Amino acid sequence: MLTEWLTYLTTDCPPLARKLGYLRESIAIRSRYRRCKIAWQPHLENSRSALIESLHACSDFRTALVFGSGLLLDVPLPELAKRFESVWLIDLIHLPEVRRVVRRYANVRCLSCDITGFLEQMKTMSPTNLNLPPPTNFLDDPTIDWVVSVNLLSQLPLLPLDWLRKRFPGIDEVMLKEWGTQLMLQHLDYLAAFAAPTYLLADMEQTTYRQNGEVIEHFDFAAKLGLEHQALAQWRWDIAPPGEIMPGIGRFHRVAALTAKRCNNLNKLNQNQM
Repeated sequence: MLTEWLTYLTTDCPPLARKLGYLRESIAIRSRYRRCKIAWQPHLENSRSALIESLHACSDFRTALVFGSGLLLDVPLPELAKRFESVWLIDLIHLPEVRRVVRRYANVRCLSCDITGFLEQMKTMSPTNLNLPPPTNFLDDPTIDWVVSVNLLSQLPLLPLDWLRKRFPGIDEVMLKEWGTQLMLQHLDYLAAFAAPTYLLADMEQTTYRQNGEVIEHFDFAAKLGLEHQALAQWRWDIAPPGEIMPGIGRFHRVAALTAKRCNNLNKLNQNQM
């Protein structure tokens, strides 16, 4: 606990990101990884392998853009730094140990950025106005030759939704869930707007279960976002083995590697049906 508290006090973090819990969540992910390192290892290896495989689509290797770089656990940073002239790691939080790793590479930069635009717009939001302008960061940079969103998609709405529920007690829950879905769809549109080869690693399903195999809760992100049958590769991530969440309860994700361009076509169809 002392290590977590010192990290919380000393990490450079935008004030609003700290207020909404992004720093706390990043530290919690680090702690969970340390507890579940063996269970996470196949997922991390699959993630890094899928990203390295996707590099075959690149014809130039100037700038690599990594959204959701996090703790760098699932990012093949040595390979990216070797291949590209520049690597930009995009996240709201870059913990001190991440910055120490990055300092080993002269061509790698940590950039703090909210790619949803929520932090900038939250002061003007109301129960009748939750609209977020489409993100445009980095779209006008012609040197970007490869883009990836790393295990980020399903996480985008979580903390904003928590804040909206606290800020507007009694707000319609159905509307909030639709807003969360639209935030994820907007991220897919944003990725598809890049001219460079663009990929994402994303949760297709989340299943919470009892140790005897009984399913307690199941979310199908693939169906909601129009991503069914689009995976280039997929695997199981035992994100919380039994006992991690609570005694006898576990959780796993089905994760997929996808091309953002292909997702975008289905995304448009999905939005027209909503």
